[in-house]
Amino acid sequence: MGLYFNSMDKHFLQLMFAAGFLLLFSVFASKTTSRIGIPALLIFIVVGMLSGPEGPGGMTFNNPHITHGLGTVALSFILFSGGLSTELSLIRHVWKEGVALASFGVLISAVLIGSLVYYVMGWDLLHAGLLGAAVSSTDAAAVFGILKTKKLGLKPKIQSLLELESGSNDPIAVFLTLSLIQVILTPADFSWGEILQSFFIQMSLGALSGWFLGRGLVKLINWLDLEFEGLYPVLTIAGVVCIYSLTEYCGGNGFLSVYLAGMSMGSQKYFSKLTLGVFHDGLAWLMQVAMFLSMGLLVKPSEMLPVAGEGFIFSLGLVFLARPISVAICLLPFKYSLKEIWFLSWGGLRGAVPIILASYFLAKNVSLAPVMFNLVFFIVVFTMLIQGTSLGLMAAWTQVQEPLIDKRKLPFKSRHHSSEFIEFYIGSMSQVIGKSIFQLGLPKDVLVVLIHRKDKEFIPRGKTQIEIHDRLVCLTARASISKVEAIFGSEHFLERKIG
Repeated sequence: MGLYFNSMDKHFLQLMFAAGFLLLFSVFASKTTSRIGIPALLIFIVVGMLSGPEGPGGMTFNNPHITHGLGTVALSFILFSGGLSTELSLIRHVWKEGVALASFGVLISAVLIGSLVYYVMGWDLLHAGLLGAAVSSTDAAAVFGILKTKKLGLKPKIQSLLELESGSNDPIAVFLTLSLIQVILTPADFSWGEILQSFFIQMSLGALSGWFLGRGLVKLINWLDLEFEGLYPVLTIAGVVCIYSLTEYCGGNGFLSVYLAGMSMGSQKYFSKLTLGVFHDGLAWLMQVAMFLSMGLLVKPSEMLPVAGEGFIFSLGLVFLARPISVAICLLPFKYSLKEIWFLSWGGLRGAVPIILASYFLAKNVSLAPVMFNLVFFIVVFTMLIQGTSLGLMAAWTQVQEPLIDKRKLPFKSRHHSSEFIEFYIGSMSQVIGKSIFQLGLPKDVLVVLIHRKDKEFIPRGKTQIEIHDRLVCLTARASISKVEAIFGSEHFLERKIG
């Protein structure tokens, strides 16, 4: 007896297959192109465009409201994941400059790009400023997706500052964009006093609710002590949704609240912490892929060509004018070299947030919205292509990478002359941070015999978690050295005999 499918069922199955195929193809494409330095997020956009109405895929998707809703949900989980992986011990030393870049840096970039748009396009100040505000923030997913792929091994101070800025400057850009949209749509209700008051309320409520609700979520996780570990991700998903919606309902900034909630959780101990970190990292990637694919479907190459000239000018203005000036001004009171300032400027990649904000233009029916959306899209793709592919070269030129002291071989003579002691340094970009020794998957003939942590030395156990800047002394068979190096990473290792 055969199964009967009506046309609606078949259409739904076709959509399911198309979604699964696009996700699968995007992941394979990102794996291939990452080897030549092309950002993975850029690949997702291109796949979406090729699948759109003007590409071979021929799929029709023209609903900015769905894209706007998807972008809001996606950005919430992306920011939460970024906060969850942020090390408070590292950002304590850079929080002042991070706050400066996340606030004044965004404002300066918005003003400079808005001024350039005003003179080139001849738009009024509000529309020019709106475009500037949309592209004023950097993107944590784009920045660290490239850093992890290329394994640059940045100095902790530089990496922490990039991470803090890219995770915390989104709420400012969102506030500027939504405020300007409100002024454009309802100019009679415009008031500087109300704008400033709204800014203070949103940021204050967002910060307070995020930090304390994040700590409350940790207490809830530990109090429940669930029998099934698989329910913890469900619990945190519900927590993120509730934290964002409750904060927004009370007049706070939901994006800031979920980022600080993640940061608050990351600084505490709770059940299944490692599992939840891995889960939300994967969820953030899923959100990025889905978001960039859907936004790629919205874009029509034929509509981008007429604005390519202006988009090229604005992209160069952002990369070589607005971003460097804003970073230099914000870091002027702090002790950063010119090369460090230049790398921090170059590392400010644009990605998900500007395109999400551009979808607000379409969803709110702002005048000039299609043109502004295409310009933002062009700027994101162009700057990501320029900066993302050259970030490794820029890191080497500006000398912001950690010293090459990651591995030291200690001479060891065994009865069969086949074993060695090797010391591995766990850099800030290591993939094993937060994992227990049991979870490393080391070969059977490899043993971690000692850990140097800060000023202490101790013999680890299987459940001992690895932390940043640890030095692991391993007793390993020579035949397994390459396998151990593959686990810990060996891109920046420098061998040195001791004794």
